[in-house]
Amino acid sequence: MEREPLRVVREARTSLTVWLDAVRKLSDPAAQPRGTVKRLSALLQSVSVALQDASPALTASSEWKQETALYAEALRELRARLSNFEIALRIRQNQMRGTQANLRVARSWSDLAKHIG
Repeated sequence: MEREPLRVVREARTSLTVWLDAVRKLSDPAAQPRGTVKRLSALLQSVSVALQDASPALTASSEWKQETALYAEALRELRARLSNFEIALRIRQNQMRGTQANLRVARSWSDLAKHIG
């Protein structure tokens, strides 16, 4: 049980690293499978619990310090990647709003043409 928090942090970091490596190749954040954000959130929550459960002896070890430093680095990259996704999705949302406005205008012209003709 003493090493369990270390295992949780290590596995979470590995999962984050694998996911980050995969999304670097994606240009479209909407291409993520459903539930990705929930899965990432659950992963972060499990680490939060592990950090609380870690004994003072474990947290004093060099292995723990190294692993948590690597995890923190993965979190920084995750924050940057999610910020980029948010920007891309906001741009897409604005483009969609513009497209919807164009469709409403075209629909209005079409309705007007029906009444005239």
